Amino acid sequence: MDRETSIELCRSLAKAYSTGVRLYEKETCLFYYAVSNMQPDPAIPYLSEIFSSEAEAGIITTGLFQFYGFLTLPGAQRLILGPTRMMQENSRETELLLARLNVAQEARENYLRLLRSAPLIHADRFAWLLTSLMTALRGKPFPVENVWFQIRPESSRGAIQSGYTRQQLDDSDDEDVRQTVAQSYAWEQLVLSYVENGQPQMLREVFSAPPNIQAGRIAHDGLRQMKNMGICTATGLARAAIRGGLDPQEAFSMSDLYIQRLELLRDVFSVERLIQDMMLDFAERVEKLLRPEGGGSQFYRRCAQFVSENLFATIRAEDMAAKLGYNRTYLCSRFKQEAGISLTQFIQKEKIGEAKRLLQFTDQDLGQIAALLDFSSQSHFQTVFKKIAGETPMAYRRRTRIQLRQ
Repeated sequence: MDRETSIELCRSLAKAYSTGVRLYEKETCLFYYAVSNMQPDPAIPYLSEIFSSEAEAGIITTGLFQFYGFLTLPGAQRLILGPTRMMQENSRETELLLARLNVAQEARENYLRLLRSAPLIHADRFAWLLTSLMTALRGKPFPVENVWFQIRPESSRGAIQSGYTRQQLDDSDDEDVRQTVAQSYAWEQLVLSYVENGQPQMLREVFSAPPNIQAGRIAHDGLRQMKNMGICTATGLARAAIRGGLDPQEAFSMSDLYIQRLELLRDVFSVERLIQDMMLDFAERVEKLLRPEGGGSQFYRRCAQFVSENLFATIRAEDMAAKLGYNRTYLCSRFKQEAGISLTQFIQKEKIGEAKRLLQFTDQDLGQIAALLDFSSQSHFQTVFKKIAGETPMAYRRRTRIQLRQ
């Protein structure tokens, strides 16, 4: 990539993510741009850590729990993004940073104001951003597992999580945050639909890249806020699982048990992890109920998992058989025997289930959804959808959108 293209990429990223972006060649700065025009560059104290890393892409964490991401470009160039918003203000760390940057006393308050205005980006989402950039620049897949994370004590993870919650509470009157709260309702309904339909694998995919969501203010203490959110979630999960077929007594007993466990926890990170475990537990129990014949067999679970992981691709029986180590004829015959429907019918059913979520929770048009789920054409998608759902895709979208607004 030539220097002019690299610089234009930096400028575009800075505007897209409202953070600073720099381009270095070895240790020489070729370009630095930030919408907030922070001078001196707050990344300066961390450049030695970034330059010393041999990783192609990575994320470092500062003492104020900000994140800086970096990736390596051809020609010994390194692109550096950040910082994200401060998650835990500490007077000692703040003073140390300002001193290392030689910020004049009269300029410090304004400089801190700019630091606090940095975007709030979860570390996992930052990693996916670096992954997508590396994949596009290299022209080949760059797994998110290859993004290097600066190792910090486990206790830091809890502090970062607490910082996120505290920042959410402090910003609840901000207009952008209020808009995010509105968007969060649709995300919540999406998660509950995965529980209702017994799809734990799809939940795991959601957890791998947390969305930018915001909870309403239900407590002024960060830990209490997360616990209250967990209690509300437990109730919602129980009702979703009941709609999926779980016995009401079992569902509410599970909900009560998880609420008791939530109250015993003493840090935000542990509460967040338990909420995720609770979601998966409900979804897995519904999954077993919805597959009464094949759900208990390892064969069926392997087949169902393969389909779930490849919903957005062409799923051929011969490819699936080869991947799972079976003969094609044996695979199709045994699947129908255990599941009660053919493999093709099962694949179509799962794809239409995902199509329903896309219709309800996104604004993608029918052509985009058909292409995403790898149907041969939009008309083929509409035919299969009506056959399985009993109504057209647009009729389903109108009906479910009305229900969401009620």
